[in-house]
Amino acid sequence: MPRCPKCGLEVVNTDNFCRYCGADLKALSTPEQAVKAVLERRIDGIKRKSAEAIRGLVDEEHYTKFDDWPPFERQGLEALKREAEAFQVLAEYDYQSSDWRIDLFEDSASASFTINYGGTIRGRPFNIRSRVTAFLVKAGGNWKLVHEHWSRFPDEQRRGVFRRRFPW
Repeated sequence: MPRCPKCGLEVVNTDNFCRYCGADLKALSTPEQAVKAVLERRIDGIKRKSAEAIRGLVDEEHYTKFDDWPPFERQGLEALKREAEAFQVLAEYDYQSSDWRIDLFEDSASASFTINYGGTIRGRPFNIRSRVTAFLVKAGGNWKLVHEHWSRFPDEQRRGVFRRRFPW
């Protein structure tokens, strides 16, 4: 059964609009748009603090991640576990993404974009500007995240994590 590229819920092949989120399924029908929708749902999962929604977007057998938060080395599924634990102290999360590029290679895709994100952790505000690169594979008709690499812009690292809120 196909899934809505915007919300991820199951839809019928003949639907023009998602019955859950109202997305125009025909407008989101290109592979590039479907890949971008998976990554947007991934980031929105952080905003909604939904570890389950995020986990449903990854290829659990092969998933790896380099994060822009410690630890900075390559992680597997434990990256998602750490992220879910951070949801308990995360508040007011918001983000803006830009400069998207998506390249398709049959049943795999690479995507890169810039993200500005911020909020508070344990009451301390943060605002970070990072570069994100992701690798996805198409399995069972759905795109799944295999690898994510988040890295802060070098000038952001020197200034530190905790700054005035949302100066973007």
